[in-house]
Amino acid sequence: MELDASALTGTTVDISVLLPTRGRGKLAERSLLSLIDRAKDNTRIEYRIALDNDDKESVDYFAETVMPAFKERDLNFVMVTTPPIGYQRLNEYVNYLGKYAQGRWLMFWNDDAIMETDHWDEIVATHTDKFRVLRMQEQTEHPYAIFPIVPKEWYYLLGTLSTHQMSDAQISQIGYMCNIVENIDVHCTHDRFDLTGNNNDETYNNRPQLQGNPENPKDLNSPHQLQSRFEQAIRIMWYLNKIGDGNDHLQNSLQHGEDVWKYLKASDPNGHTSVYSVDKETGKPVQSNEDE
Repeated sequence: MELDASALTGTTVDISVLLPTRGRGKLAERSLLSLIDRAKDNTRIEYRIALDNDDKESVDYFAETVMPAFKERDLNFVMVTTPPIGYQRLNEYVNYLGKYAQGRWLMFWNDDAIMETDHWDEIVATHTDKFRVLRMQEQTEHPYAIFPIVPKEWYYLLGTLSTHQMSDAQISQIGYMCNIVENIDVHCTHDRFDLTGNNNDETYNNRPQLQGNPENPKDLNSPHQLQSRFEQAIRIMWYLNKIGDGNDHLQNSLQHGEDVWKYLKASDPNGHTSVYSVDKETGKPVQSNEDE
C-alpha cells in the first residue's frame, strides 16, 4: 500500500503549480516562464510538471534545456515522467502531481496559458486559510475557473483533486454548488487555437472530450458523474460547517428546491455553459440553459 507522507509533513510553500504536457516542450517552457518571471517570490512556489515517458522529444528538451536553466535560477521544480494514459484521463496526471505537492494552494495550469499579472503569487497567497475555489480571469470570461486553484485540504478531504477529465468544469461546478468560487484579480491568456488562432498542433487536435453524450457513464453530464459531484459537494459542505465557514446554499437546494446553479448562472451572463440536474423520476440529466 502506498501512503502519502506529505499528509504528515504538511505544506512548505504557498503554491504548487501543476502542469501535465505532451509534445509541447518549448510551449510549456514559455508558459512556465510567464509564471516565473511575473511571480514576486519564486521561493514560495513549487512547479511540478508531468511528461509521458514515450514523449522523448519533450523529455529530452526539459532534461537538457529547461531543467539546467531552472536549476541555475534555483527554482523549486519537479519533473516526473509517467506511462502515457491519454487525454481522456488528463485528471489523473494532475491528481498524481497534486498528491505529493507541498503547496498550501494547488494551481492547475496549461502549457498554452500565459500569465499576465505581476505578483500573481502574492494575490493568491492573500487567500491562505480560506477553503475556496479561486478563479483567475481569462479572455473568454467563462464562468468556470478555467485554471482552478484549490487548497491542499481539497485533496485530503476528497482523496483526489478531480474525478473527471474536464477538471475545470468538475471543480467549478462543485465550487458553485457549495457557493465557494471566489474571483481573484489575476489575469491570464488562454492561447488555445480556437481562441487565439495559435498552437494548432497535434496536441490540440488530439483532445477527445468526455462531454456531449450523457448516456456514457464517463460523460461529464451523465447521471453517474452528476451524482458524484453532488456527493463531493456534500462532503465539502460538511467540512466547511465543521470549521465554522459553511453556508446554506447546497442544503437549500437539496431540501427546499433552490436552484443549485444560481451562482453559476449569475456568473455566466454570456451563456457559456450548459448546466444539468438529474430528473428525480427518470434519473436522466436535464439541461438548464444553452451551451456556448
